[in-house]
Amino acid sequence: MNRVTMHRDRTAILRNAALAAAALLLSGCMTLSASLRHDDIRSVWGPGRTLPAHTVFFATDRAPDGNGFGQNWGGVARCGRTVVRIANAVSDVAPDPTLEPLGCEGPAQMTAFARAIAADAKSRNCDRVLIIIHGFNLTFRNAMLHGAQIATDTQWPCATLLLNWSSEGLFNRYAADIERSGYAVPLLIDLVRALDAAGLKPDLLGHSMGARISLSALAALCPEPAPIVNELILIASDVGAEPGNDDFGRLLERDAACARRATLYASDNDLALMASESVHGGVPRAGQRPRQGLQYETASPNVDAIDASLGPGDPSGHAYFVFAYEALDDLMWLLHGDTMAERATRGTLTCTDTGGSLCAAGGGRYSLAVAPDRRPSLSQKLLRAIWPVILPFE
Repeated sequence: MNRVTMHRDRTAILRNAALAAAALLLSGCMTLSASLRHDDIRSVWGPGRTLPAHTVFFATDRAPDGNGFGQNWGGVARCGRTVVRIANAVSDVAPDPTLEPLGCEGPAQMTAFARAIAADAKSRNCDRVLIIIHGFNLTFRNAMLHGAQIATDTQWPCATLLLNWSSEGLFNRYAADIERSGYAVPLLIDLVRALDAAGLKPDLLGHSMGARISLSALAALCPEPAPIVNELILIASDVGAEPGNDDFGRLLERDAACARRATLYASDNDLALMASESVHGGVPRAGQRPRQGLQYETASPNVDAIDASLGPGDPSGHAYFVFAYEALDDLMWLLHGDTMAERATRGTLTCTDTGGSLCAAGGGRYSLAVAPDRRPSLSQKLLRAIWPVILPFE
């Protein structure tokens, strides 16, 4: 047996062992496709917190399916609102909410829809709307309930709007979701312009592919004379950040001018983005490069970067912003307008000096503050270590 054959055999053995270990770690933890589950979406908080019902507006490009929306792209905008009550960690889950349709197809209906959202915000004595743009592998139902959960767990006091694009909700349909996500960009552009015209200042929260949609839409909005977005929050961004060919960096540098502030959350324990890196031919994703965020801060004065690597969450480490109270606490104060330094004094962030900078002076690398017993487990660390073997980069 020659050396090449021996090397291939060892590689095959290692990869098979890694696959077996991954299967053991993932089995029993989750069904990977959202459309094959009926999850109970709960608050991260236990008993003792008052969790009010939230009015959530939605805009989707999905095709209708019965009383809701299915997995197919519908080709036109469909909008509405609903009232959602999110259960705490121990109470009974409420039935799925009833959807109230509101027209938004065409300029006149979109204007009326934006004015309905503005009226909701005005009733809360505010002029802001949080637009949540979800990521890969989510159904309409899961995205809607998680949107309400974010509003609940961050104690968001203003209007909430979910941009629900036509993800198929299937783990093995990642490439199809990439294509579908692009179809939603014009809808987000129309929404932001209509909301701005209605006197609202939008805040954008884009997760994973939702960050890609957000940055793409802002490209059309940047020629506006003043920032059209208040907070631009990009979490676990599934956008290429290859050294020497950094698409995310260029998009961010261009689009940061459209927002009062941009905040990036990234984790090097994000297995979903490691898989995406493999699918994209070994091009690293911005949401898995927390240290690179410091470069973005240097390039744009209104960009903040948070290392979320220690944040607990789902087994993939990709959805820490809905499963970790540490992340939701920090998001609450971010939306309140606090700086990173102010959030560090509140205990949601910690700061490690880098390059001789002083955290007290606003420098250094900020990370989510996570207690040792809440950090990624040994099994999660093992899975992270073997994941590149399971999904070798091309």
